[in-house]
This record gives sequence, structure tokens and C-alpha cells, in this order.
Amino acid sequence: IEFDYCCVHAVFALREAGFETIMVNCNPETVSTDYDTSDRLYFEPLTLEHVLAVCETEKPDGVIVQLGGQTPLKLAKGLEAAGIPIWGTSPSAIDLAEDRKLFGALLAEEGIRQPENGTARTLPEALEVSRRLGFPVLVRPSYVLGGRAMAICYDEETLAHFMTQAAEVSDGHPVLLDRYLEDATEFDLDLIADGEQAVVCGILEHIEEAGVHSGDSAAVLPPHHAAAGELDEMRVVAKRLALRLGVSGLMNVQFARHRGDLYVLEVNPRASRTVPFIAKAVGVPLVGIACRVMAGELLAGIGFVREPQAPAIFVKAPVFPFKRFPGVDPLLGPEMKSTGEVMGVDEEFGWAFAKAWIAAGNQLPLAGTAFLSVHDREKPGLVPIAEKLLGLGFEILSTDGTARFLTGRGFTVRRINKVHEGRPHVVDAMINRGIQLVVNTPVGRDSAIDDAYIRRTAVRYQVPCITTLSGALAAVDGIAALKQGGLAVRSLQELGARLPRIPNAALLPSPEAASLTVRAE
Repeated sequence: IEFDYCCVHAVFALREAGFETIMVNCNPETVSTDYDTSDRLYFEPLTLEHVLAVCETEKPDGVIVQLGGQTPLKLAKGLEAAGIPIWGTSPSAIDLAEDRKLFGALLAEEGIRQPENGTARTLPEALEVSRRLGFPVLVRPSYVLGGRAMAICYDEETLAHFMTQAAEVSDGHPVLLDRYLEDATEFDLDLIADGEQAVVCGILEHIEEAGVHSGDSAAVLPPHHAAAGELDEMRVVAKRLALRLGVSGLMNVQFARHRGDLYVLEVNPRASRTVPFIAKAVGVPLVGIACRVMAGELLAGIGFVREPQAPAIFVKAPVFPFKRFPGVDPLLGPEMKSTGEVMGVDEEFGWAFAKAWIAAGNQLPLAGTAFLSVHDREKPGLVPIAEKLLGLGFEILSTDGTARFLTGRGFTVRRINKVHEGRPHVVDAMINRGIQLVVNTPVGRDSAIDDAYIRRTAVRYQVPCITTLSGALAAVDGIAALKQGGLAVRSLQELGARLPRIPNAALLPSPEAASLTVRAE
């Protein structure tokens, strides 16, 4: 959906600028394939062969590949080799950012902190790297969409399984193995660059910990748990990378904060899935501005020279299809599972999260029993969640290890059996509607397998199930907000009326742009 938004808004902006646009897309569920969106539509697969055939027929003055996600990005080098002009970031810069080995070397050259890592093309190489780094490691192929074949591996057996998948989808490019940063907070930063300057569009703070795919993590704009100095450091690093890569148009940077240090996880030299969300929140046509930059204009001439401010707190919540697939495990990880997203807006985080959570088709119980069961490593982080739940009037139910930890810290907790310990156990309690909220955060392969039955049962019986501590803390804030009273709604237009506007004149097409033809993809 997000890339469809980008392509359609690109057509709108380029049409206003006097361009004739040609769309190549074969997804009938998109707005970009509506007959009246672009001047011409080629309903063809996005393969190099088909796109070159379109270019041979149309002979476009330029091709834009950075708005359709990872699929068109892979075509950039082949199109350039065939003599097709690529508008925006050059294919060599795209390759530098997308090739995990090349990008790691660039970060080292620039002195920018990254997780300790190594690259591999074969399993023996991967085993050698992982033994040097130590487990757990994060396996990340190059040039993949939706986190495909990415995985957190806690042992060599798991690594062997996922390395085979990663090598298959990486198409000859190296696979990166990172030291996995446990309990880190992740951030998404989007910017527009024109080769001379880079302007940040917005920074989203993920609510789930690093390691959960960015499309599956709830996120908040502006960040609410980051210091001003940390955000400034992200801006400086992102701008440096954009100018170093020679980005023209949109770019996304993913950061992780771990034990006080900031790390760059990856750079996407294209429109990311967060661009439409930020554009709606800040009321600025980011895709239109980026298209004008790709057509040769400068940000200073357009009038987009400073980071826009959000008029409220905006929470992005993913929508998952778990209810349609009985038996699926809702545990979140590096590979994307969500099928959409919603926006919740308010002046306070709790209200904004509650709105987004409800809009995504979930429930937030206002009373009842909360089942808490987490790995030993995460038990200290459970204390503020348990404290808030008890303060809101909930009863806490836990299996033996978590119950002993919480009672040892003065909390009143009722113990319940795990499934293998005999009945009545936690699954019986869910089936009997005795549990209204589940917080289950396994760490490691064995724990994940043991607890999968609990999570699957929660999905089947529609009990809200949260698999990260940070997500649970946000949900508790949402429950607290809902217990205060009813929801209030305001439109984006009402919120946008408060925002300072880029002058309309600055967004009008330049006269020299009228004679060009471009394909928006």
C-alpha cells in the first residue's frame, strides 16, 4: 500500500509539473493501475525484460525506480547497462547501500558505529563469522523485500537452516551476519537529499525492540523516549550518509540505540514504508518534493529546507492477518508478517496508542486478569508493567518462574501451571475466558517453541497477545488512557491547520520541467 501511495503521488506531482507519466505495474489491487491515474499504464511484471520492452517502445527521458520498494530497485543496474537514464539516486549508489558488504565498509570508512558483523556467501563462512561474533546473530540478505529470510539465530543449527534461505534470496550478493543487539530501541529516519543538502522529513521511534521488522513494529512520531542529543546525532549521521552516497530523492536510515550508543543498522536509498505516514502527519507532500528533486530541482529552490514538525503525537500500528490463519504463531521477528497499518493521533501517547491499537482490529481490556510470562533475561523489565497493571485493577497470573520473581519484589501474583505441568494450566484458563491479556516474550529457540502453544491459543480465542515488553508497556499506557474516559476524534485536516506551510509558489512546477517524460514505478 505504501509504495502504491508513493507512485500515485509521484504521478500527481509530475503531472502538475507538466510531465507525461507512464506507470508499469501488474497488481490489480493498486490505485496506480487505475486507468485514469497515469497517462499510460503498462500492466506488466516488474522484470528487467518487460521494463526494457516498455522503454524501447516509449523511449522515456527518465525512469524512477526508488518509489516502488525493493523490486524496481533491483532493476536499476540492468536498466543503466541498457542505456536507460535513471532519475534520482544512481545505480552505483543504490548498490553501495544495498550490498551489505560494501555498505559495512563504507560505514567503517566514515567512522560510523555499526553492530559488529561479517559477511558470508556459504554456510562454512557463516559459521566462521558467527563463532567470531558469538550468538545470537542476525542474518540479513542483500536486496530483499519485507525482511525475507532475515532471522535471529541462537545456535549453529538454526543458522544453518536460515543461511540456506538467505543465500537463495540474496541472488549472489553477500549475506550479512550482525551481532544481535538485544533490548535495543530502533528508529526510522526519512530524508530527502538533492546532492547538495539533505533535509530530514521525520524520525519514528519503534515501540517494539530492534530485531522486529520495521513494518511489524508499532512506532511513534515524534519519538517520546529519545533525548534531543540522540536525535541530533541521528540527523547528522543520516545527512552525512546521504551526501556521501550522492542520494537524489528519498532515503531511509534505520538506527538502533543500545546501552547508550547509537548504531546504523541499514540505509535504504528509496522511499520507505514510513514516508506516507510521516507525510500525512506533518502535512507536507514529501513524495512530490522528492520527484521534483529527481527531475533536477534543488531543495532550496523548492523551499523545503528544514525538518517539518508534527502537530500532535502520531502512532503507527501494524495490522496482522493472524485471525484468518488459525494455528499461526503471532511471535514477531525480522521477517515481516503485517498486511497494513493504521494511524492513531492525540496529544498524549497513551490515547494515540489506544486509538491505533483499536483501529488495527485489536482489543484493550479495561479489567480482568493479565497473564505474564517472560524469559529470565527480561524479568526486570516486567516490573513497571506489573506495577501499572495492578494499579489499574488487574489480577496478575504467571507461571512459576515469573511468579516467583514478581512475588519476590512484593507483587501479588497468582501462579498457574505450564501446559506440560498438568491441569488446570494457562491454555485452559484462556479457553475458559479467564485471561483477558497475554504478555509472552520468549528469548531463544527452546523458549519460543515452548510458548508457541500459548500464543496460538491467544490468537484463536482473540485474547490480546503481546510478544515484546516495550509493546506491553505501551499497551498498558493505552489501557490507562481508555479508563479515563471516552475517545475524542479530530481529522488530519484540523490538525494540519496548525502547521506552518511551505509557500504554494514554492511547490509549483518550474517552467523548464514541462518538456520531459518520466515513468513512475
